[in-house]
Amino acid sequence: MIIRKIELENFMCYSGKNCITFSEGINVVIGDNGYGKSKLYDAFYWVMYDQVFVSEKKEFQNTRTVRSAIISDKIKADTQNGKINASVKITFHNLDRDSMYILERRYSVLSKEGIIQENNDSEFTLLEKELSYLNARMVTDDERRKSILNNILPSQIKDYLWFQGEQVESIIDFNKHDTLTKAINVLSNISRYDALKNIASIAAKAANNEYDRELKRLSKDTVKSSKLELDKKNIEEELKELLLEEEEINNNLSRAESRSEDLLNKQVDAQKVSILQERRNGYITQLEELNQSLSFEQNNFHRKMFRNKWVLKGTENLQKKYANRFSHYEKTKLKLETERDLQEKIEDEVISNLQTRLPINVPEPNYLEWMLEKQRCLVCDREAIKNSAAWLKINELLDLPSKMQKNEKQRPLTLHNFSDDFKRLYQNGLSLSNRINEIDDDINDTLLKSSEMNRKVRELNNQLLIIESDIQKLLVDTSLTKEEAENILKEYSIQNQKAKDFKEDLNIVVQKIAHKKGILKNINENLESLITGEIASWLIEKKNILNDFEQITDTTRDRVFNNLITTLEEEANSHYQNMTAGNKSSKGKIKLRKLPNGNYMPEINDSNGNPLLGLNTSNLILVKLSAIMAIISAKGNSGEIYTLITDAPTSVFGEDYTIGFCKTISKVYKQSIIMSKEFYKNHELRNELLTNPEIRIGKVYTITPSVSENERIDRNNLSTEIDLLN
Repeated sequence: MIIRKIELENFMCYSGKNCITFSEGINVVIGDNGYGKSKLYDAFYWVMYDQVFVSEKKEFQNTRTVRSAIISDKIKADTQNGKINASVKITFHNLDRDSMYILERRYSVLSKEGIIQENNDSEFTLLEKELSYLNARMVTDDERRKSILNNILPSQIKDYLWFQGEQVESIIDFNKHDTLTKAINVLSNISRYDALKNIASIAAKAANNEYDRELKRLSKDTVKSSKLELDKKNIEEELKELLLEEEEINNNLSRAESRSEDLLNKQVDAQKVSILQERRNGYITQLEELNQSLSFEQNNFHRKMFRNKWVLKGTENLQKKYANRFSHYEKTKLKLETERDLQEKIEDEVISNLQTRLPINVPEPNYLEWMLEKQRCLVCDREAIKNSAAWLKINELLDLPSKMQKNEKQRPLTLHNFSDDFKRLYQNGLSLSNRINEIDDDINDTLLKSSEMNRKVRELNNQLLIIESDIQKLLVDTSLTKEEAENILKEYSIQNQKAKDFKEDLNIVVQKIAHKKGILKNINENLESLITGEIASWLIEKKNILNDFEQITDTTRDRVFNNLITTLEEEANSHYQNMTAGNKSSKGKIKLRKLPNGNYMPEINDSNGNPLLGLNTSNLILVKLSAIMAIISAKGNSGEIYTLITDAPTSVFGEDYTIGFCKTISKVYKQSIIMSKEFYKNHELRNELLTNPEIRIGKVYTITPSVSENERIDRNNLSTEIDLLN
């Protein structure tokens, strides 16, 4: 959506009716200081937001506060009695829908004998025209109005597209390290990935909660399960607090490091400081890598207690004792088996001797009982007196089947048989015995590795102390006065010590976080070990998929953001090089440096990647403008077309920077409206603006106050003349 024209009537210094039309490309309104450039910017802002910039307060204030100051002094002086109006009308063209939006704001007062009777509020109207149908209608619905205004200029991107020169400092503030990150989040599509990451996190949490409830339901020990759940909740709360503490420490560390670098930027001997900075940064990088490795080793030290079987240290005799007891158990068992087999053999011989004439159960048991009762053998018809030898033989035949049945089942040696379990324990002990013998060497190697890392950390810290001492000496040597040197040295020492303390605190917190995560993992494993039966496969799959989805969205967001940073850095350098192409001074290269808290800050580096110190204000402003334009140009043709409107953005530039700025602006934005004084007196510069083929020029105007020299004591006759130059 581009701006076709702005119409001003009795608005501030624009007395009477005035109209300025615009086209695509860079539109420039040229005027000297006090000629009405800022008031023209106010006109745009007033229509959209019912506010104007009050120089005395250095802030935007609404109509209800400034009141009739909005109205031209000339019309107020000319109208002693009657109604006086000030109005501004802006015509926007929606290129996608081929429709026009005409926004008008009006403020009216009554004048009685030169005394103004103020009104509280301005009046706002919005007219919508569809060019293809040649119809127009007034938009009165508040929601529809808000929607159109948001399409014209979304509130979240306003500060990056409509700003005055001095506001560039606050758009990306080197003292507020999240301003570039905020700009990236607003002007790029990274917010989509943030939203997706948030959805994935919520879904994963819900799935994990559902899975935990199922674990609790299937638990065979509800008391223990409840205790583990409580422990888990406490650990998660502690972990949450530690993560917040980590974030806070990272923010503090970023501020301390940035403040230290700001102090270095104040030094005259930038080259010496840069060399020391390079060495210091190298040591810091090595130290960070070592601390990470040391932290990893320290965490692994606890894991090796189980993973490398260190918990078995000193248990060599246990295996031998168990082997002796297992041997005794096996010997006893073998002896019992031998005795049982011998007893069964004897019983078998007895049974065999009993069975000499007839098969088993012949005669049948009931006939045998009759024989015993009649005391006579019914087979041979001989007498068998009770308890005689013949009677006893008949009785043995009656007992024989039960003895045979008892003998068919082998009697167990003991009440319970643990032979297989004892054997597995014995074999496991044998397999671990060799590992136990190697534990001392493994522990010694691990301790030696950690000791060597600690030694290197101490050496690097000592080298850093030496570097810091050299930097402090340089601070003293290069300061302009003793008092400045002492103040800078004192604050630099404080900030450096803060940075060191924050790094130590960060290392401790990171280790605590890793420890808590390990405990949380163990709790989850213990909860799973308590379940009886099986958890539904769909629930396990759901939990795994959503947790993987959460991890994927997290890594994808980081990857996209890192790629975006790389693209922005390339785009920013392209714009920066274009804007500084005509200037021969050292300009360096823009680097988007990542801070400990995850935010990014643009800085200018030399060919070795070290920050260029002592840069002038123009370079710093160009870096900020380059960063903003990089975000816009990196988006490419997204279908969103917004006009850049800025007042005096080149006021601190040299001539070469000004032309470079215009070239770059005309390429990045489909339409821009620039208020500038640089082209007012410098006709050669103005001619280049109008004729340079690399500048996609739109409309160029000059504005001048139409008031004579002797009338400048007040503004009662002030109006503004607007002249088109092309």
